[in-house]
Amino acid sequence: MNRVANRLFAVVLSLLVVACGTVPPAETIGPNNPLAMAAIRAAYVKAGQQKSFRARMVSESGGKISESSIEFAAPGSIRMVMKTENMEQIMINGAHYMKAEGRWTRLPISTGNLIEQFRKDPAMIDAFERTISGAQVVGSEAVNGKPATAYRYYQSASIGGGLASSTGWAKLWVGANGLPMKIESDAVGRVLGFGSQSKSTITYEDFGGTVRIVAPI
Repeated sequence: MNRVANRLFAVVLSLLVVACGTVPPAETIGPNNPLAMAAIRAAYVKAGQQKSFRARMVSESGGKISESSIEFAAPGSIRMVMKTENMEQIMINGAHYMKAEGRWTRLPISTGNLIEQFRKDPAMIDAFERTISGAQVVGSEAVNGKPATAYRYYQSASIGGGLASSTGWAKLWVGANGLPMKIESDAVGRVLGFGSQSKSTITYEDFGGTVRIVAPI
């Protein structure tokens, strides 16, 4: 349950285009660079305006490497295939389903409303911005041969009234089109009292592509 809960939290935040963690800062956190902060905010806003995207996530926790693929379709449908664990999750129309050992089960939790609220409510973007400190411009760094600008920032945030929380450094690559291309974080997340340290890399692709997600049961 520990690993599943933390992976779910990481995915939800990734769909909000947020990287996270709960490790104390290993360096001094300086003030936000206005140019970096503006670019980070603009990338998140533009990502939230997209009707769909796909992403790949690789996480390392406790010496184990996990790989997942993610699909998102507006307003709040998500499909995640946790390849390493041989599990699949679908969130659609306010319902959350999980497939384990070949069987689908509907869970008593949902993230659809949260995702849609973040995408549509400017106040959520403002609230997210207040969780960031130490934003800085790293510089030009290509991602898979494509030009991008890298940014780094420290984030401290919580969701669900504190049921899940995160703080830690993240690095974001933004493409020439203003959309996120990759996020890296070295973090410890806590969900429902469970915590674990992990390193995660999320690579985004196919913004605006055709993504069809349906309820499994």
